[in-house]
Amino acid sequence: MTHESDQLYQAVQATRPLLRNITAAVERGSLREGVTVGQRAILEGLSVDPGATAPKLGAALQMKRQYISRILQEVQRAGLIERRANPEHARSHRYWLTPKGEAIITAIRADEMEKLALFSEGFSPAELAAYHKVQLALTRFFADLAKEA
Repeated sequence: MTHESDQLYQAVQATRPLLRNITAAVERGSLREGVTVGQRAILEGLSVDPGATAPKLGAALQMKRQYISRILQEVQRAGLIERRANPEHARSHRYWLTPKGEAIITAIRADEMEKLALFSEGFSPAELAAYHKVQLALTRFFADLAKEA
């Protein structure tokens, strides 16, 4: 192994606890607003792409269709989203945040962004951009590896 690949391997290994801690922190913030992590993901997905279909949300969030359907039903019953007919496909629907759903995801994101702003003070914009570039490349790399299996 080269020094660079060894360093990258160590970074990938450090991702496991990072993911656990991110999930726990996101869960804590979401539960304060009365939603689960999955529900939060749907709300955020619809804040980014209002009027998305279930398949589009599933692809964007990299989640299975059945899980997306179940969470969409939960947040619709809670009054956080509304479902409308999709004029392009008779049996399909599009989803939008309700004012209540918008308020919840806005509060969650504001809290997260405040914390990330404090954290990011320790890094230069170039360091943050490099991290983001490597993280996206690793996500694609491991997604491709997962498809090979």
